[in-house]
Amino acid sequence: MNSEYLARVLKTNPTFIRKLVSKLAQSGLITSYRGKGGGIKMAQPPTKIALSDIYRAALEDKTLVSPHKKPAVKACAVSCSMNEILCGIVQGIEDSTTSYLSHIYLSDLLKKIK
Repeated sequence: MNSEYLARVLKTNPTFIRKLVSKLAQSGLITSYRGKGGGIKMAQPPTKIALSDIYRAALEDKTLVSPHKKPAVKACAVSCSMNEILCGIVQGIEDSTTSYLSHIYLSDLLKKIK
């Protein structure tokens, strides 16, 4: 299938789909072909693709939740500690999410399609 069709089905923008496809292709999860006869196909069987693989590829070293980047107020202990505190929490969220998703494979989801 191509990005325009996929965007229509998912009710989103084709540009968003193309960016996501690019990330998934770079990670080796899919293969994309350009041109008139182009499209997208999976590069591995669904039994080999964990949702954590897709999650990592889509986020590209970013986190789902991220602490703010505002400078700390030097006179406030809470403000000075907040970034370190939140970074620990964000890391816990990422670890839990990745661990959970690593036990779910694309094939598991395909079995649920009626």
